[in-house]
Amino acid sequence: MYELLTQVLLWLLIGYVAWFVLKQFIPEKVYTFLGFALLVALIVLAFFRPDQDVVSEAWSILSLPFRPLGFALLLLLSVFPFKEMTQWKVLQNRVFWAILLLLLTSAPATAYWFNEQAEQEVTALIRSAPAINGPLPIVLLAQDTTRPRIAPRQDIELTERGDRLRYAARLYREQPGSSVIVAAARRTNVSLEGERREEVNDVRTLLGTFGVPPERVIEARRSSTIHDSAVAVEKVISEQIPGTQELVLVTSALEMHRAASTFTQELQQLNNGNGIKIIPRATGFVSIQEEDGARRRFRLPKDLIPSEHALYLTSLAIQEQFLSVYYFLRGWLSSVV
Repeated sequence: MYELLTQVLLWLLIGYVAWFVLKQFIPEKVYTFLGFALLVALIVLAFFRPDQDVVSEAWSILSLPFRPLGFALLLLLSVFPFKEMTQWKVLQNRVFWAILLLLLTSAPATAYWFNEQAEQEVTALIRSAPAINGPLPIVLLAQDTTRPRIAPRQDIELTERGDRLRYAARLYREQPGSSVIVAAARRTNVSLEGERREEVNDVRTLLGTFGVPPERVIEARRSSTIHDSAVAVEKVISEQIPGTQELVLVTSALEMHRAASTFTQELQQLNNGNGIKIIPRATGFVSIQEEDGARRRFRLPKDLIPSEHALYLTSLAIQEQFLSVYYFLRGWLSSVV
C-alpha cells in the first residue's frame, strides 16, 4: 500500500514539474501546438501500432469520451457549476457525489480491490477443505451459464459464468463415477416452449461434450437462487443418493462463501442431523492470490481510468455483500463455515 502511494505521489510530482517547466519557458502558442501535435501523433500511432504499451495506455484515456460511461461522466462534469459554487456548496451538491461515486466504482483498481477481498476469504476456505477422495457428488450451480441454440446462434453457447461447466467436467474426469447434480431454473428471458426452457437440458448437453456421460447428470430444477438450489439438491440427495457424507460444490469465487454456507445450513438435517461436508471448488477468479511469486501489477494510469467492465465487477461485488446480509437475516447461512 505504501509503495503504491509513493508511486502515485511521485508521478504527480513529475507531472507538476513538467507542467511548470513547460509553462515558464515555452510560449503559450507553442505549448498549445505541441499538445495538439502530441494528440495527433498518438491517434496516428493508435491506428497503425495499437499493440504498443504507451499507445495503448494513451488511447485508453483519449477514447474515454467515446464510451457510454465516459461520455456520461463528461456530460455530468460539463453541467456541474464549479465556478458558481463555494467549496461547501460543491460538497452539498448531489451531482458532485454522483460523479465521484461513478469515478470510484468504475475504476479497475476499485473493482480489483473489492473482488480481491472476497476471493481471499474463499481461497482460505478452499485450502482448509479436505481433499476429494474417491467419487463424490458434484453440485454445479449452473443458473445463467448458457445461451440456448436459437437463431442466429448455431449452437449452445457459454456465458461469462460458463467456465464452471468446464471445471465441473474436469473434476468429474479426475474422479470417474461421480454424479454431477445440475442446479438451474427455467429461462424467463426468452420465449421458448416445453423442455427448451429448462437450462439443465443445455447444461447436460455441454457437459456431455466435455466428457461427462449424460447418465451421470442429475437434474435439480427450479433452482433460480442459491437457496433454491440448496433446497432442490437436498431433495435429490435424499431421494437418489442417500447416505452421502460429502459433496463437491462448484460455483464462482465471488459467491462461493455464501453458497457453501447456505448448503451447509440447508443439508444439516441429513444423515440423522450430522449434515453433509461441503468441499468448495470455485472458479471465475478475478484477482490473483500471491502464490509462486505471481502478483498483479498496478498500472498507471490504466487502473484509474473509468471502465464499463470495472463498474460491472464492482457492482457484482457490492451486490454479493447485500445478498449475504439478506441471507443472514433470513437465517439461511451456517455459522460453521
